[in-house]
Amino acid sequence: MTLPCWRSTVLGTALLAVFAGTARAQVTAEQILERVDENMTIRSVHTRAIMSITYREGDVRDLEFESWAEGEERSFLEFTSPPRDAGSRFLRVDDKMWIYLPRAARSVRIQGRMLEQGLMGSDFSYGDASENPSMVDDYDAEIEREEPFEGRPTYVLFLTGKRSGLAYPQRRIWVDAERWVPLKEERFARSGKLLKTAVLSDVRQIAGRWYPFQMDLDNALQADTRTSLRFLELEFDTDIPERVFSLRTLERGF
Repeated sequence: MTLPCWRSTVLGTALLAVFAGTARAQVTAEQILERVDENMTIRSVHTRAIMSITYREGDVRDLEFESWAEGEERSFLEFTSPPRDAGSRFLRVDDKMWIYLPRAARSVRIQGRMLEQGLMGSDFSYGDASENPSMVDDYDAEIEREEPFEGRPTYVLFLTGKRSGLAYPQRRIWVDAERWVPLKEERFARSGKLLKTAVLSDVRQIAGRWYPFQMDLDNALQADTRTSLRFLELEFDTDIPERVFSLRTLERGF
């Protein structure tokens, strides 16, 4: 016996909407964050990407880079173009970070107020690069509302930091209610002042998970620029040689 097509009846459409709404209502804010973490946290990854910095006058500076990351503790990034920036490298191991600039011919430890500076003059700070990708560990969450964003159903969550020292003590995120990907994020200071707004797009399914291939970042404190990050290649769960995450590689290259 063939069942009638649910899509062909008004009753079927209405029932599906009710069931979907009921299922979403049963999800807690903490469960949403857990699902986001499960989808977005990666054992290891190798990427190629372009970071585009757009200046107020309309000029655009494109920087291409290759990066490797392992868990929450280690990451390495090397810029490959344009020629004047090629060979600039960034290393993070646990809570320690360094940058190597060929023109200076030495590596520099990033700490203190340097964490607030933009990576290669972009809107992404060094502090952004040091963040723990697991939000459920660092934030308490509450569901503010449900609303569509860019044609997708989303939960809007407000996050409050559980500990001191977080780069963003408060955040508001729009989470895709079906794919568990953040589609928009507002990042706030402890005072409630808006610091940055990020929009994530071009979401694709890769290696069994949904992942955004583009991120546009607007720094509310830096009106002269805005920055876009676009992935050209993403390779998950790849084996990365131990030597990648070393000061020797940072200063001498591969």
